[in-house]
Amino acid sequence: MDTNAQFVPQALSPTAEQKAIQVAADRTIIVEANAGAAKTTTLALRMAESWSRGTSPDFFLVLTYTRTACDALRAALRKLGVPQGVVERFRIQTFESFCEEVLDEMLGASVPSLLQAEELKPIVWQAIQRVEEGEGDRWRAELVMPSLGDNDMVEDFLDLNALLKGTMRDFLERDDRAVTPDYAASIGVEYTKLKIFLAYERIRRRENADRPLFRGPLDATYDLARLLYEDEPIDGLRAWPFSAKVLMVDEMHDLNQAMFRVLQKLLNSTASLFCGVGDRDQVIHETTGADALFMGDAMERVTRRKVKRYPLTHSYRFGKSLATKAGRVAGKPYSSMAGHETRLSLAGYGAHEDCARMVVEEALKWQAQPRAKMNEFAILLRHAYQSVHIENALLASGLSYTMSGLDSYLMRPEVLFIRGVLAVATDDLGSVSDEHTREKVMQALFFFSGSKIDVKGREHETQEALLADAIRSVKDNPNFLVHFFNNQILRTAAPSMKLRLERAVKLAQEKKGPDLLAGLLDALKVQSIVNEVYVSKQRRMDALGNLEGLQRAATRFETASDYFQSLNDAEKKQRNQKKTANLLIASIANVKGLEFDHVVLPYLAQGEFPAPSAPDTEERNLFYVGITRARRFLTMFASTDAPSALVTKMGYKFNPAP
Repeated sequence: MDTNAQFVPQALSPTAEQKAIQVAADRTIIVEANAGAAKTTTLALRMAESWSRGTSPDFFLVLTYTRTACDALRAALRKLGVPQGVVERFRIQTFESFCEEVLDEMLGASVPSLLQAEELKPIVWQAIQRVEEGEGDRWRAELVMPSLGDNDMVEDFLDLNALLKGTMRDFLERDDRAVTPDYAASIGVEYTKLKIFLAYERIRRRENADRPLFRGPLDATYDLARLLYEDEPIDGLRAWPFSAKVLMVDEMHDLNQAMFRVLQKLLNSTASLFCGVGDRDQVIHETTGADALFMGDAMERVTRRKVKRYPLTHSYRFGKSLATKAGRVAGKPYSSMAGHETRLSLAGYGAHEDCARMVVEEALKWQAQPRAKMNEFAILLRHAYQSVHIENALLASGLSYTMSGLDSYLMRPEVLFIRGVLAVATDDLGSVSDEHTREKVMQALFFFSGSKIDVKGREHETQEALLADAIRSVKDNPNFLVHFFNNQILRTAAPSMKLRLERAVKLAQEKKGPDLLAGLLDALKVQSIVNEVYVSKQRRMDALGNLEGLQRAATRFETASDYFQSLNDAEKKQRNQKKTANLLIASIANVKGLEFDHVVLPYLAQGEFPAPSAPDTEERNLFYVGITRARRFLTMFASTDAPSALVTKMGYKFNPAP
């Protein structure tokens, strides 16, 4: 490329740093960026420049970690002035979806996906049983087998499963070595868990057959990386971009070993130019092996390409005050060249409801400003359950909102389960107007009750097929709900669960007053159900938090019928809102690459953020991501009793209440 840009962007005057990246003639470049330095926009600028110089969008491949990042890049291209028809032709994918396409073409068929821990739990226990029955194990005395039903063990195993696959540690280091306790220790894994991992993989891969039984989260990337390490031929694959002229990676700091192997093969099999952009302080996927080292000298060592590095130093998103605070969190100098200042505020709260009220008051103040755009107001959460009080307060105030990265609490499985019990008690599933919601209510009833479909003459059919047919019949004919509940759910539930469900329905039909839902949850013994069903400790915490918020909201109603109708009305109102003009409630991880005029970070408390079970550096990076989404306003609410240490890290002196 010559040094004169051919693409002139709309609504942007590129900085000297951006201009250098836009027109760089180097074959392989890596952009080291700070948050707010417009790395996604700069990547889009380089794409637009290549397109302007005659490279067809059909010859691009851009990979990133999340779908949100893919959407953000497409939005950046449109904002720069690239025509929509051209934007749609760029191949922009997550690593996982790219690998799925390649594998499915290799296999000639798609493979089922099991993405929830609860779906994977039976397979984990099947693997545990295999290990336990391995009579010929030479080191059997070294095995420490878990107790049946230990969900914490399942969660720990799935975390290890993700880490071993992301890092490819066992695959790369074992070679022909025997699986011994010493070998397990050499790769930092307990011997029992390594044996379970290998048994799990044999089940998933159907004893190493060509086509796996299923794929879990990020399994496509791991499976393809394995094949590429084994030099599996890829010649002739339509999904493989042999003709690519431009290869790019956004959010490069989130690469793990499996992704890097795929990237290496892409670089070695094409003559493409490469550009990767990332920020080492935004690594938030350590649990799947993400490591900023892949932005280091790994590219030179592995691909033999000469890498030219370009900086994106200054923030143009936020002002100096936030740049100073972000620098303290990241532990590095940080500068801003934004033409505006960012106003920071920190306030204390007592109870969760107080924090929710303060958040809504902030939203109402924003709404009252002249020319304020509500979709530029974002409430960023560390945990899903934190939305319950905020959603209730927003609904009460009449403010519309959109969710990103998490469902509205009204649509979370445990809440849908309670809505299902109330629907049976009031015999009123018909008031759930949305058919998709009816279907989810029915699925939740089966999921939490543990019931099975039993139809005479159809014993040969799978539970999945029978359940889908049953749900369809009730969804289409809501008047069948009570009959179906009595003749399928209650009839096939375990005796203890049947008794709980009967008591809960009877109580909902007869009891009145503000403590109605508390009694219903007690009759169900809902905490024990949640603990038994959900694998993740955080997911259990979220579920109980959702139900606690539901219980508080119920105190305003006299009868189950009134409360059930209010939930249906709230869900309908939420569904019918104009999504583009609403304020946003989002998980922090889901807004990487995005920015908002006003960002609110509530519930900054010990035990909540940072989350006690997560790696410290990952929590710090997640907080860094959250605060650096703000352009003009960053509002934080910290617990007065137990403020988060992250507040102190920013440089605030915020002491707990005496």
